[in-house]
Amino acid sequence: MIPRIENYTDYRKFLKDYYALRKKQSRHYTYRNFCDAAGLKSPSLYIEVVKGKRNLTNGTLEAFIRGLKLNKQQARFFTALVNYNQSKDAKAQQTYLEMMRGCKPSIEQAMVMSDQYEYYSKWYHSAIREIACTLDWHEDFSLLAKALEPAIRKTEARASIQLLLKLGFIKKTPDGRYHQVDANITSGSEVRSVAVRKLNEDLAGMGKDAIEKYDPKERDISSMIAGVSAKSYPQIKREIQEFKQRVMQIVDEDTVTERVYNINIQLFPLSKQYVGIEKEGIKNEKPDENPIY
Repeated sequence: MIPRIENYTDYRKFLKDYYALRKKQSRHYTYRNFCDAAGLKSPSLYIEVVKGKRNLTNGTLEAFIRGLKLNKQQARFFTALVNYNQSKDAKAQQTYLEMMRGCKPSIEQAMVMSDQYEYYSKWYHSAIREIACTLDWHEDFSLLAKALEPAIRKTEARASIQLLLKLGFIKKTPDGRYHQVDANITSGSEVRSVAVRKLNEDLAGMGKDAIEKYDPKERDISSMIAGVSAKSYPQIKREIQEFKQRVMQIVDEDTVTERVYNINIQLFPLSKQYVGIEKEGIKNEKPDENPIY
């Protein structure tokens, strides 16, 4: 028996635990035994991969699948997991996570990782968490779906409620109403970070559409361009965090919800870092004003 591969978000950790388990089952088991079964020549490859000194290639990946004696379903998950861990591209990581989630129906034990990714990968889950607990929708999933802007399908609204209940983000009371529950998703932060990147990307795109879609009285979208030093940058980030905390305090103290809003706050560079730029004939000076748009 090997560790349940579907419980891992790091294939190197899986390989480490796999070897430890085989060693526990037989103290005579060695890396050479694995490499012989996998058809690999170098007995040091396994430990080098575990320690992150080497990555798996297409050829060595197939060899590891043989050495681990993975079935077809496990092999698909392992392949997606390896590609997810070794990829440096956020969109590619999202694709591999979706492939890992696609293995879920054939796995007896549900993956918390999969549920976490599903929650963050759809913009409307967090919106429904707010709407379901503040709108008298009386189990009318069509009404719940249409309450969103833009509206989603009835089946999506139903699935979203089921996910929120499963994750413990909301609960249903005997009177048929829903209430929010303070709960954390207890999976790896690396999975959450990939999903949150996609969520931020989707919401930023919706913010762009909101400029034309909503009257200025219903939205507040502006930008400010400023020169920032390495010293003041972390201070600005702290100010943003404190601002969000103040907004949440206002929301918590407000006992009435009439609409659900998204608040996008973006801080990103518009220039290269000033390192030796004076040599190019450009002085590092502050402008008289920081334009606000």
